[in-house]
Amino acid sequence: MLSQRLRTARKTKGLTQEELAEHVCTTKGTISNYENNHSTPPNDMLRQLADVLDVTTDWLLGRTDEVTAYILPATGETKQRSLDELLQEKIDDPDDYYFLDGYLDASEEEKKEIRRYWYDLKKQWKVRKVREERPPSLFDITEDIKKK
Repeated sequence: MLSQRLRTARKTKGLTQEELAEHVCTTKGTISNYENNHSTPPNDMLRQLADVLDVTTDWLLGRTDEVTAYILPATGETKQRSLDELLQEKIDDPDDYYFLDGYLDASEEEKKEIRRYWYDLKKQWKVRKVREERPPSLFDITEDIKKK
């Protein structure tokens, strides 16, 4: 539970493992070990991770599903939503479900290639100024967070 939620929170915050490691004064390898369930952070590190990622330690440990207030970028309206709820929205869409299911079954090398292709595609869309007529994706939300 901790490893999955740590990775989810880090990605939602738009941080790489290396960037998160810098924030909590550790190494990328240590963060990788936490995310791959090879080791568990000590209590003081868990607190630091929760602070940097704007989540609670209870959420990281799976004791609660309440994370933090989520601000909708288009309206500025605040709505209480957990990261699990955001992920559930993607799983409920059949196209997203099959994509995510295939992605989760892929090898690490295949996942890296998929991510590389996806980010290149998003960059091309931005260069061409292609606007999608739909609500912002988790990718767009994290990109907006990075810019702030």
